[in-house]
Amino acid sequence: MNCSNNNNMPQYLTFHCLLVLCIAVAGCKKEPLYDSQPASNSRTIIVYLGVDNNFRAEAIQKINQLTDSWDKTTDGNLLVYADTGRNPALVHIYHTPQHGNVADTVETYPAENSASPETFARVLNRAKTYRPAASYGLVVLSHATGWLPVEMSSPGPVLKSVIMDKQAGKINNCMELSDFAQAIPYKLDFIIFDACFMGSVEVAYELRDKADCIVASPAEVLVPGFAYTSMMQHLFAPVPNLMAVAHEFYDYYNGQTGMSRSATVSVVKTTELETLANAVKNITQQNAFYDKLENIQTYGYGTQKIYFDLGDYMLKLSSGSPQAATLIQQFQAALDRCITYMACTPSYYSSGTSAMQPLNAFSGLSVYIPQATYPVANEAYGMLKWALVTGN
Repeated sequence: MNCSNNNNMPQYLTFHCLLVLCIAVAGCKKEPLYDSQPASNSRTIIVYLGVDNNFRAEAIQKINQLTDSWDKTTDGNLLVYADTGRNPALVHIYHTPQHGNVADTVETYPAENSASPETFARVLNRAKTYRPAASYGLVVLSHATGWLPVEMSSPGPVLKSVIMDKQAGKINNCMELSDFAQAIPYKLDFIIFDACFMGSVEVAYELRDKADCIVASPAEVLVPGFAYTSMMQHLFAPVPNLMAVAHEFYDYYNGQTGMSRSATVSVVKTTELETLANAVKNITQQNAFYDKLENIQTYGYGTQKIYFDLGDYMLKLSSGSPQAATLIQQFQAALDRCITYMACTPSYYSSGTSAMQPLNAFSGLSVYIPQATYPVANEAYGMLKWALVTGN
């Protein structure tokens, strides 16, 4: 998978985790048409709408956008799994001369937990057996909090990890990042997270063997999220144009006013993460712990200090070292190879404070700094692959 490189974009940030989501899909045919639809062996893209939560109403909109914007000349297969709590369904979006563009039901399921690794893996495997192809891509929409452990609920609001499923008003079901990674049954060209806080170096490193590129936001993602009306024309290109997907997301929010002008986004080339990890390890091993956390750029949530800017942290951590210039130069070179596109608005909206926060530094990735305030997070963090390899 080839990720195009462009680093000369403005700073970024985003907000709201409300992904959009699933439905049993308005417009799906009761009598399936898909048996007559020729399969493409070029690329299969799965859109996973995990919105059995307070964003269920968004599902119909997203399905309709994907269906209405489908180009009948596209060489590829688009499958959407939607779970809004009742009648989860896997649908196939395509064009027929008789019906035009359709969102055609492939399978329906009893009410289920879409935040379950077993459900997630089953959907991906079904997509592959139904429409096998030379390459695969994944778009995930739901509530999310990056790498944070599911059980971390204090201080602050209940966290959601990768996907949140609320079953019949019961306690939220969530999926840990490690379970999400393990459940992916085959290599993907890309993963696009239309979800909050997934643009962290910990997330990218955990998924480095699962996807060639990752598109995500270090901060919260505001509704309506990514541009579904144009996304697929970029993703079904011979070389997926992830930069265009990310730029359209940024460009939409940068054109808004007030608290709606809030977006952060980056495209991460995972094959370069080992070099980045080595550069970070060189800095963390040669410098004492940096305790002036209030001086480092953060990405919410509210007043909590959890998501720090990786570049700003490395710059300040190494500032007292005699080798600071060399260490930062090596780090920046590795980061430039890893982040092929990044953009952010001048400030971002935080739902924790219901206010805008300035973005004075932006490197494209967030990172956690262990703190006594968050013992549960510290324990979980110590088991992440990124923490183990960098010694952070």
